[in-house]
Amino acid sequence: MQRRIIIEPQATRRSDQSNIRSCVIKRTDDSSLQDEVTLWYQLDQSIPLPNDNDCDAYLLALLMDAMQEGRDIELLGSVSKELVGNLIEFQGAWHKWRPDLYQPINIKAQEYREDETTVKGAICAFSGGVDATFSVWRHSQNNNGLRSQNINLCVFVHGFDIPLNDENAYLKAKKRSEQTLQDIDISLFTLKTNYREISKANWEHTFAAALAAALTNYKRVAGTCIIGSSEPYDSLVIPWGSSPITEYLLSSQAFKVMHDGATHSRTEKVKEIIPWQRGVENLRVCWQGDIKDRNCGECEKCIRTKVNFLAAGSAVPNCFPPSDIFDDLKRVKFTNNVGQAEWSQIYRYTVNHNIDAPWVSKVKKIANQKSLQDIIIPPGSRRKEFLKALLKSK
Repeated sequence: MQRRIIIEPQATRRSDQSNIRSCVIKRTDDSSLQDEVTLWYQLDQSIPLPNDNDCDAYLLALLMDAMQEGRDIELLGSVSKELVGNLIEFQGAWHKWRPDLYQPINIKAQEYREDETTVKGAICAFSGGVDATFSVWRHSQNNNGLRSQNINLCVFVHGFDIPLNDENAYLKAKKRSEQTLQDIDISLFTLKTNYREISKANWEHTFAAALAAALTNYKRVAGTCIIGSSEPYDSLVIPWGSSPITEYLLSSQAFKVMHDGATHSRTEKVKEIIPWQRGVENLRVCWQGDIKDRNCGECEKCIRTKVNFLAAGSAVPNCFPPSDIFDDLKRVKFTNNVGQAEWSQIYRYTVNHNIDAPWVSKVKKIANQKSLQDIIIPPGSRRKEFLKALLKSK
């Protein structure tokens, strides 16, 4: 049986002050249509767009779905030849990491583009988190030597951490991000997309590819895409959606993806941004709280970020509601290995910097606890092997 995802690019549509790029996605088994959905990206009308038949963004967005479903991709338009070549290696990495979940697939297009020019300057997604705030501050202040990029613009993506139907939270969070970037004279543009509503792949695995897909729509105004790192080089979590091992493989000839910040742990990033008062005041790290435009102060990530500031020698900033840090630490539970790695990094930082605060012993205890994932499915257990075999059989 020939299983395919057919991607058909559509003509750009105008809506109010926006342009909408879209493609129709058809899943077929042999000649039988199984499913049909539309993926769209809505951008400000002032942004010059790729050609209507340019499928780079759509390919990046759907690749992990196709690998998970074992469907070859057929593009009824053009694609960067360099991007397709890079994605062969990208697929190979994910197949090695999760052979039970991702299988290499073939990519076929009507046209392969070569000899494309790259626009000078960089673009960075920005929603106010630590990773993006660090990258924007670092590059705008030329704190990364000859590797520093001139940031042409930043983009706030609506539809990733803030659902499309939560317009109120989106507008409030956008306003805070605008205030932050105005402080360093960088413009913020907004992009809306229904990607998360139509993708069936694991967000923890796909978020970097989804981000590169969204930002490649801006390749005519910036030729380098800065994606802030999740983990430092000495504490990489594999597999994870963002990694210095694979992120550059999301690049095309006209749009280079730069994995940025793996030289720093999260605490070290926080220490670097402390001088940026506006950036710290407007930090938004929370994605679990009921109100999406601010920090709940109670979830694992909020508590972890508070401790990052304490370890960096700062008071907890007022972007978090007032709380007792010892009460906070009693509530910490994490669900995956990334959480465990983050707390281990914080404890290691306290040891390396001879921090002897009362909360350090609590952090050590948290760093040594198992994630919920490892409690339910212990590594090397029969249960884990059974689940691997079950997923592979589907």
